[in-house]
Amino acid sequence: MYIPAISTFILGFILGYLGQRARMCFIGGMRDYVLIRDTYLLKGLFAFIISAFVGFAIFHLVSPAIKTFPWFINGKIVLSKKMSSPSFLIPVPGDPITWSPKAYAHVILAVIGGIGVGYFSVLAGGCPFRQHVMASEGSKSAWAYILGFLVGAIIFHTTIAPFIKKLF
Repeated sequence: MYIPAISTFILGFILGYLGQRARMCFIGGMRDYVLIRDTYLLKGLFAFIISAFVGFAIFHLVSPAIKTFPWFINGKIVLSKKMSSPSFLIPVPGDPITWSPKAYAHVILAVIGGIGVGYFSVLAGGCPFRQHVMASEGSKSAWAYILGFLVGAIIFHTTIAPFIKKLF
């Protein structure tokens, strides 16, 4: 009954501890590489991406719930136009936030959200993950960032996402 909550807490604790010890920051990794060609933080970014793919594959094998994930139709991953969805004309199935807009609306929303998060992360000096770690360390500016992040998410999902959905 409480297994998802307990496992989420344990996983969050482990990831937070590792992120704090490693100074993990995705935006900082790209910044350091562009400015001084330092790849230390970039290695963590690539490790995180690979871990996400492996974790997703394991979750797919273990859980039948993944079959309804937006880019899966009847348990098959959608890679070509021969399969039924997603396309630029057919709604993306299983989308709980924007109530199944067209696939290109997802791309537009991802670009708008990505630019917003990236812009404010650069201004704050770190990605949302790093800001959460810094907030747990007691940084008041990181707490302000997280509060702004939450307010921005609410505004994005209540105004921008429905607006894009209505356009298309």
